[in-house]
Amino acid sequence: MSTDLVQIPKDIPSFALAINEAKTMNADALQGISTGFPPSIRIKRNGFRVVDGNGDEINLKPNDLAGGEFLDIVILAAKPGLNKTYYEAAYDPNQVEPTAPDCWSLDGVAPDKSIAKPVNPTCPTCPMNAFGSGRNAAGQPTKGKACADSKILAVFRKGSVYSFKIPPASLKNFGLYVKNLTNRGVPLGNVITYVGFDEDADYSVLQFRVGAFIPESAKEALLAVSKSQEVADIVKPLEYRALPPPQTDAIVDAKAAAKAAPTAEDTLAKPAAEPVPSRKRGRPAATETEGVSKTAPTAASAAVMSDDEITKALGL
Repeated sequence: MSTDLVQIPKDIPSFALAINEAKTMNADALQGISTGFPPSIRIKRNGFRVVDGNGDEINLKPNDLAGGEFLDIVILAAKPGLNKTYYEAAYDPNQVEPTAPDCWSLDGVAPDKSIAKPVNPTCPTCPMNAFGSGRNAAGQPTKGKACADSKILAVFRKGSVYSFKIPPASLKNFGLYVKNLTNRGVPLGNVITYVGFDEDADYSVLQFRVGAFIPESAKEALLAVSKSQEVADIVKPLEYRALPPPQTDAIVDAKAAAKAAPTAEDTLAKPAAEPVPSRKRGRPAATETEGVSKTAPTAASAAVMSDDEITKALGL
């Protein structure tokens, strides 16, 4: 089912607009109602998969990826702070159906208000947030935390917005990538980020590199998408959501352009002929790593493409 606001006219008269009043007046009507989850890109066994709002999954094959191995994304926004997730039971790699965590936080400050029995009133002082509190599948202590940290990003790929979670073992690599871009004066949203896996790690550890720079002609459309409700749904906690803001003509035009499906020749990597759905996910292992891979895998860079080719590959 489409989530487009087809039942609301595109052109709303100015006298009908009252954003603050709408948030207050309609909050009770929205309370307790789920409108689904944003589409996401997730990792599993050193692979990437796309999950829609209903939980249906499609594995990305090598010919869906740049150079056969890199997920090509534009990072539009990041959720402030860290998400935290704690499971009392040990991780079961054979688990098929997902289970809810025993405690979690959307801001890394305090447990979610919906938790009946939080482990601790605040996250920073929680014993499960301390290094050394972690346990592996065999119940043996690890150097990591029992409560796993993750970073939530809103990313753009081939015409669509997705949620993308940086797992705990990859946070240091991601932080170094962002720091290097910052030192060079380059915003995250001005590059196509290539995401791959550390082949030397015993578990899934992500690596990040610049694949190409965003052409000047595509910046305005991407800026409009970054301000859309799809992005806000990902990077803002649920308790702060109310009504979507009125869509400007720039956002409407950018979304319409993004829905035009690129051809196989337009994409950074040709799509698979028949995507293969995977089994339902289990919960991820909560592991930590202190190291950063010494050698990043190489792949064909999108920087050799023309500006028009890059724009088409983005789905704009």
